[in-house]
Amino acid sequence: MASNNGQFEQANSSGFPDEMIRRFLLGDLNATERPVFEQRLLVDDALAARVRLAELELADDYAYRQLSNAERELFTEKFLLSADRERKVRVSRSLRDHFAPAAVAGGSAAYINRLRAVFGVSQLAWRFAFAVVVLLLLFGAALLVIKEPRLARQITNSIVPRRRLAPSVPHEASHSNNTSAPEHQTTPSPMPVHDQTAASPLIVSVALLPMASSPGDATPWISLPKGVEDIARLQLAVKPDQLGPYRAELLTSERQPVLSGELIKAPDNGAQVNFDVPARLLKSGDYQIRLSRDNAGANENLGSYYFRVQ
Repeated sequence: MASNNGQFEQANSSGFPDEMIRRFLLGDLNATERPVFEQRLLVDDALAARVRLAELELADDYAYRQLSNAERELFTEKFLLSADRERKVRVSRSLRDHFAPAAVAGGSAAYINRLRAVFGVSQLAWRFAFAVVVLLLLFGAALLVIKEPRLARQITNSIVPRRRLAPSVPHEASHSNNTSAPEHQTTPSPMPVHDQTAASPLIVSVALLPMASSPGDATPWISLPKGVEDIARLQLAVKPDQLGPYRAELLTSERQPVLSGELIKAPDNGAQVNFDVPARLLKSGDYQIRLSRDNAGANENLGSYYFRVQ
């Protein structure tokens, strides 16, 4: 008992002997060793990892019948206390049944022990090596997935190269350099002569005075021109002191809007404002123009103007 305590006290803070971890899993630690080991296991992640690996190794030894009778009893009574450990034993048995045929089942354990003795490696080292190989395979698969689109494009470009456009050849290069051949001269056909004096739109002007209401039969008449681009210029009389800018709204007799716009009084004609309306917008009937202006931020109504289209 004293020798075991001395061995336990000599273990450094970074780990414990593998034999002690094995005895812990089999519940074979004494009353002095067990509390210290369990306390260290709660705070030492490296020790916890070694314990998990030792659980796998112990399950394999049990499955391959490498435990002594005393260890098998302790394994059954002290180790198989959780569903996770029972699952590990079932996995070890499945691996044994799969990789060790029934014909050589009796000598498989001895053969494995001989291999361990020859190569000098433990089952824990093999597990670490297997884990490293699995990680490398996963890392390689991830790189392959990432680079797969680029690899596919490179392979496609190498098998089916992109077509290159043939360099443009000057027209003169396609002709023979033989000076004895007759030269053909192509005379361009004359371009059609366009009328440089396009017809300007016709403007029909009519002067309108502000009225309180439609004068009826006395409403001014407008004879519209027939051209698409022709304009009816409505000259709206205003007072000289009524400065702009102005806003004019053209309405039908049914108060339907036809056209609206901002107007500016010409400086050379202080008594009127010109409101140009495309002739194509006007049909036969009566019309009204409402003129207003912005007076210090307020909308001031300057009057209404009436006319009739024939």
